[in-house]
Amino acid sequence: SLGVVKPQMKGHYELANVRNIFPEFISETIEAGMHQFEQQIARFSDKDTLLSGVESRTSSPIRIHRNENFESNDTGIYPCGEGAGYAGGITSAAMDGLRISEEICRKFNNHETIHSF
Repeated sequence: SLGVVKPQMKGHYELANVRNIFPEFISETIEAGMHQFEQQIARFSDKDTLLSGVESRTSSPIRIHRNENFESNDTGIYPCGEGAGYAGGITSAAMDGLRISEEICRKFNNHETIHSF
């Protein structure tokens, strides 16, 4: 049941014991990580802390088409990352986002490349 913390997400959610979802070694690792993080953020692993957004190992089953300038058929829309079908994980999604941002900078600022990192 819910304690002091209330979910702040849209849509339907279901309360469940994570220990019943994952194999024991994963549940124990998640719990240990939460206790470790407690040392940096007070109350991070309180008894009513909610763990949400369990990620699956799937990517978008579709790909939003984009042209050689990374733009979709709708002018000004730059589909990128996993949701658009151009990445298979967080790192490749980040790299795709960087390519898109560089293209937008080139388009609007007439720069060949932008490196702010």
